[in-house]
Formats: sequence, C-alpha cells, structure tokens
Amino acid sequence: IKGFLMKLYSISFKVEIGFEDIFEAIIENGFLDILGYNVEYPAKENYAIINIYNETNEKLENNFNLIKDKLDINYNYEIKELDSEKYLTSYMDYLKPFKVGDITIVPNLRDYYKDLKEPVIYIAKQYAFGSGTHETTYLALEMINQYSLNNDIKLRSIADIGCGSGILSLFSYKLGARNITSVDIDSDAVHCSLDNAKYNDINLNNVILGNAKDLNNMNLKFDLVVANIETDILIEIIADLKKLLKENSYLILSGILLEKESSMNNVLREKKLKIINRKRKNDWVALMLSL
Repeated sequence: IKGFLMKLYSISFKVEIGFEDIFEAIIENGFLDILGYNVEYPAKENYAIINIYNETNEKLENNFNLIKDKLDINYNYEIKELDSEKYLTSYMDYLKPFKVGDITIVPNLRDYYKDLKEPVIYIAKQYAFGSGTHETTYLALEMINQYSLNNDIKLRSIADIGCGSGILSLFSYKLGARNITSVDIDSDAVHCSLDNAKYNDINLNNVILGNAKDLNNMNLKFDLVVANIETDILIEIIADLKKLLKENSYLILSGILLEKESSMNNVLREKKLKIINRKRKNDWVALMLSL
C-alpha cells in the first residue's frame, strides 16, 4: 500500500576484497532464505561489503548462523533495521542498467526497464549475482567486446569456462556468436545459464556440466576461450585452457587479483602464452593472451 513502510533488516559483512566470492557462492547454492543482497566496493579501499536483507530479524539471525558456520576468514559485521523504501531505492540503484559497447545489461528489473532498445541482456532476479556489476565480469565483457571489434565473431567458436550466470555467453550471443560452449563444474550454474538464456529468448544449445579438462577430453578447440575465475584456480587450470586454443586464437583471463598478477605472469611465461592486452579495474586485472 502506498505510504505504508514495513521494516526490513540487513546484515553487512566487511571482508578483504576477493573473499566476497565466498558469500556469493553460499547465496548462489541456496543455503539461505533471503530477500536480496548486493555487494559494495568502496572507492580506494581494499575491502568489500556484502549486504544481505531479510523481512524479519529472526530470518536474518538464522542466515547469519548458517553463514558463520561456513566461514573460515576474518570479517566484521553489522546488523541494521531499515525501512523498505530505502532498501528498494538502494537495491534499484545497485541494479541500474549499464552498457558495454553497444549492449545494455540489465541486472534484474526486466519489467521496470522493458522499454530499452535492443541489444539488451536481462539477468533474472534470482541470478543477480552474475549480473556483470563485479569488476571481473565487467572486464571480461570489455575484453570480449574488443575481440568482436577485431574479429568476425559470427564465424568464431567460443568457450565460456566457469559460465556461472551465463552472462559472458549471452553477451557473445548478442554480439553475433552462435558457436558457444558454456561449461561449469556447478550444476546450479548450468541451470542458471540455461534459465537466463530462456529469460532472454536465447538458445544456448551447448551448456555442459564439467570443466576445461572435460572439453580437452572431447578434443574440442576454440577461436576464443574466456575464463572468469579466481586467480589460484586460473593458475591451476592454465595448461588445460591452453590446450583448448586453435592456432591464431585468443584466451581471455579475468578474476586476477592485482596482488597475484606477478604470480600469474610467471605461469604465463612458463606456458609460453603472450599478453596481447591488459585491463584493470580497481584491484582486478583481465588479460588477453595468444599462443
């Protein structure tokens, strides 16, 4: 009812940048009963704030206990009471559309932004964790867009390793790509990619439960391989990613923490992969590589 404000409750976790992915994984796996969440990255700070919202304090405390049992990291937290209007305003601000190249990405709120002109990608409400607002995803989107400016992406085969919400695959599709293989080790992520494709009336016809090694076992090769995964895992699977490349093809790596970039560069030199381009956003780095 207009003018009626119910109370909501939020718990805000403050963690070192990089550890917010742990919270997103917990939320993504469906352990919690929450109303919504977002992640903030205060400018020029080396920490992230994860805000989780519930309509009752009892639910919030239950979620807090579930999260606490799964954490083995340092964190601070604060519980607040707020009104629904402030929550909805801040949530909608966080989920405003943004553009990469010519494509507009709308995290959630499809009905609210239904009159946007194509090309548009909508991320379904329940999958807003892979909305593109995180630096690593945004950098990967920028790299794919740059690739499309220099290559006829309609004729190229693309592998999206660790596809998550499917946003990188959907973005490639909107750029014109049709030969897209999306893979993730998490069955929830596979369903998420398929759901978001359906939400956008897009047919992603090759979404696979598995990893880069599985694609190697299938003897698959690609013109462009994209992996938006945290640094240590990228280092661990770099040999498998390299095997997926055709001659004269490219590998995009995102999810590299600035403080771990030198370790990544040492591995790339060892694997004889050349850095063609580098992009940075806050404490995150993305690289485009070639053989």
